Amino acid sequence: MMRLVNSYLSKQPLTEQEISTITHLFTKHYEEEIEINSYKYDHRIHYETDFDLVGIEFQVHTIHSELDKLITIHEQAMLLLDQPVEVIVANDDTDTEIHLLEKDPNNVSGFGLFITQRSIPTIKPYYASQNCYAYVSFEFVSFGVLF
Repeated sequence: MMRLVNSYLSKQPLTEQEISTITHLFTKHYEEEIEINSYKYDHRIHYETDFDLVGIEFQVHTIHSELDKLITIHEQAMLLLDQPVEVIVANDDTDTEIHLLEKDPNNVSGFGLFITQRSIPTIKPYYASQNCYAYVSFEFVSFGVLF
């Protein structure tokens, strides 16, 4: 069991309506408890809103379908929000990834799951559509799965 952190990064704070919209997308697909926290640190470029799925568990044989489900949720959210966002998904914490992203917005190759509306030319996406690109790496993030 793990805490799956879904960090939404935005230039402006997410509104209560935007948070409600994202929460609704999660509750349509997951029964786990969702904890929501928002942050803005003085030294950070982005506002951060975390949607943590508490007590979730992924299996080796379902990890790709679970990632696909998460990508679908975040892609739908991107289409419904009134501002651009980028999403980092990892087990337990995304602080290191946020620091790396703010230092170099193309340095996402070691992120567990990164979803954005921009193409990163140096990395092949796991998923691409007209709406977003998703990049996956199991190098530093296991999503609680032993391969």
